[in-house]
Amino acid sequence: MLLSLLIVSWLIFVTTTASALFFRERTRGGLLGIFLLRTHAESPQAKKVAAGFAKACRCALLAAFGCSFLLLTRGMRPYAGIYLLVLAFAHFSSTWMILRHYREKLRAVKQKNGWAERPAGVVTVDLGVSREKGKSAVSAAWVWLFFLLSFAPLLYLSLTPAARETFPVGFSLIGPLCQTGAVFLYYQMKNLHAPAVEGEPEKNRACARAEERINTASAVLVALFFLIFWILLHAFIVFDGGALPTVLLAFATVLCLIWAAQRQRRKIRAAEDRIFGGLPEDPAGGEVPEEVWKWGCYCNPQDPRLFVPKRIASMGWTVNIGRPGGRALLFTIFALIAVLVGVLLYGNVKDYAVTVRDSSLSVDAALYDTTVEKRQVASVSVVDSLPDGTRTNGYAGAEKSYGHFTLNGYGKCMLYLYRDVGRYVVLKLGGNDPAYLILNGKSPEETQNLYREIRRWLEE
Repeated sequence: MLLSLLIVSWLIFVTTTASALFFRERTRGGLLGIFLLRTHAESPQAKKVAAGFAKACRCALLAAFGCSFLLLTRGMRPYAGIYLLVLAFAHFSSTWMILRHYREKLRAVKQKNGWAERPAGVVTVDLGVSREKGKSAVSAAWVWLFFLLSFAPLLYLSLTPAARETFPVGFSLIGPLCQTGAVFLYYQMKNLHAPAVEGEPEKNRACARAEERINTASAVLVALFFLIFWILLHAFIVFDGGALPTVLLAFATVLCLIWAAQRQRRKIRAAEDRIFGGLPEDPAGGEVPEEVWKWGCYCNPQDPRLFVPKRIASMGWTVNIGRPGGRALLFTIFALIAVLVGVLLYGNVKDYAVTVRDSSLSVDAALYDTTVEKRQVASVSVVDSLPDGTRTNGYAGAEKSYGHFTLNGYGKCMLYLYRDVGRYVVLKLGGNDPAYLILNGKSPEETQNLYREIRRWLEE
C-alpha cells in the first residue's frame, strides 16, 4: 500500500512539473506567458530566465521526491494520507510561486530593454481561413467510435453478474463520461483559431489546414489514451490485477497525455515556421494584461466569455471568475475538493471503535458504521492471515482499511483492519451480503482481547 501511495504522489509531482515546464517553451504568446517577439524570446537574457525557471522547477521536483521518502519511516506511516496530501499541495504551491517569480523577472527584462509589445502587419481574422474550417480535420468518427467503445465495461458487467461484485455498475459509467469530455475537446480543438498574416491568403489557408489537422489529431490521441486507460483499468479490477499495476497504468496514461500535448505544440510551431518563415507574435493581439490574472485565475468582468484560453492556449481552458457564473463554478469546484479532502482526512485520523451490547455488536468508523445482531453470528475465530481481495466500497490507507471488500474464499465482507498486525477476528455471519465481519486491534494483544470479549458476548 505504501508503494502505491508513493507512486501516486510521484505521479502528481511529475504532472505538476511537466505542466509548469510548458511555460518555458516559446509559443506565439511568447515565453512564460509573457508576450515577446521571436527574436526577443530567443535572446540570451530571455533564455537565461527560462533556464533558471526550468532549474528551479526541477529542484522543487527533487525536493518533493526526497520528502516523499519520509513516508517510509515508522513515525510517518500512521499519517501517510495526510502527509502526501500536504506534500502534493506544497509542491503545487512552490511550483506556482516559482512560475510567478520568473514571470516577474522576465517582465523586468522586457521593460529594461524596451521590447515592443507587438509588430504591425498581423491581423486576427481572414475570411478565406474561416471558409477552410472543417476541411482538413481528422474525422470526428474516431472520437465517437471511442465513445461507443467506452461502454464495453458496462456491457461486460451486464452480461457477467459475478464481475459486478468487484466492479460496481455505476462506476463503469465514468469511462463514457470521460469520453464525452474527449468529444467536447475534439470540437474545441477543431475550432481553434489559426494565425493569419495580412496580404498572405494562401499561406493563411495552408496554416489553417495544417493546424486544424494537428489539433484534431491531438484530440483523437487523447480520446484513444482515455479509452485504453479505461479498458485496462476495468480489466485490472475485475481480474484482480492488484493496486500497483493500476497506479502504474495511471502514471503511463498521464505521461502519454503530456507527450500528446508536447507533440501538438511542437508540430504547430514547426508548421508555422515552415509556412510563414517564423511567426513572431500572438495572433490574438499580444499579451493579455497582467491585471486580469488574479492568483492564477482569469478575472475580467468586461469579458462575456465564461471559459477562456489559459496563458498558453494549447494547455486548455480556464474559468473567467470575473463573471457570476465563473465564480459560482469555481466555488463549486473548491467545495467538492474540500469535501473530498475532508473525507480523506477524517478517514485517516479517525480510529474505529467496537461496542458490544446485549444483543448486538456495533463498529463505529468514518462513513462505514455497521451493526450485527447476535443471532446473525454463526461462529467466531482468530486467524493469522487473510487471502487477497478487492475493495468494493471503503477506505484503504497505509495504516488501516475498512468498509466493503470481497476476499477470495470469503466473498463479501465488512473489514475493519489495522495493517501489519498479523491477527484477525473473523465473524461468520448467516448471510452472503456480507458473509463475514473481520476486524482486529492495533496489536496482536488487542486483537486477542477483542476476540475474548466477542466470545463471552456470544456465550452469554
